[in-house]
Amino acid sequence: MSSATANPFRNFKKVLSQNLEPDLRRYLFKVYSTMALTCAAAATGSIVHLTNLWTAGFLSIFLQIFTMVTLVLTPKRKTNRRFRLALLLVIGALSGHTLGLLIEQVMVVNPAFVITALLGTVISFGWLSLSAILARRGSHLMLGGVLSSVTCALVAVAVGNLFYQSWIVHKLSLYLALALMCGFVLFDTQIIMEEYRAGVDDYVAHALRLFFNVEDIFRLLMEILLTKSEPRNSMRRNADQNDE
Repeated sequence: MSSATANPFRNFKKVLSQNLEPDLRRYLFKVYSTMALTCAAAATGSIVHLTNLWTAGFLSIFLQIFTMVTLVLTPKRKTNRRFRLALLLVIGALSGHTLGLLIEQVMVVNPAFVITALLGTVISFGWLSLSAILARRGSHLMLGGVLSSVTCALVAVAVGNLFYQSWIVHKLSLYLALALMCGFVLFDTQIIMEEYRAGVDDYVAHALRLFFNVEDIFRLLMEILLTKSEPRNSMRRNADQNDE
């Protein structure tokens, strides 16, 4: 029994060592640790909004954009590592702060949706990241063109739906956007690995890239759960009106 359970673990370690050089393994650990720290900052930002310490609005969105531009324009140097990391954490906190508006809306409908979306995000992101790491080198890089084309088409549909206000199109767009973000996790993970192999070791920028993937998946899952609850809520309202 012990040998049967040990074999898959040995195979996993063998595939991991074949796909990842020791330096790349240490770098990915640094990237994912930084991303997890950014997610913790985002959770703190959401709590700040939900506890009404500082309500999210235009100011938090403006500060988020300003901080992102500052991070992009700040070149990577040994002397400004802490400053760039601080900017990353501020971006995470402000992103979570603005996301608190959606979380508040979801909690009014059903607080369990937030937990469901969080678990779904952790499981899907973890599985997709591991799949990209263990996959054949560069096998997911071909997704770049497809993802860009689908993104453009999705933006065009969203803009067009502003005029038609189709609930079905909106719902289908959410599912398509979720599938798109899952593809970006595969693509971005392998891009990060290839960029490091090419000499780019900017773990702050790479952690920010993965953080936005996590945030988008979490947001889309909450929106999908909200759309699923809307027909039930409308049916309940109609039933209450009939009873009256």
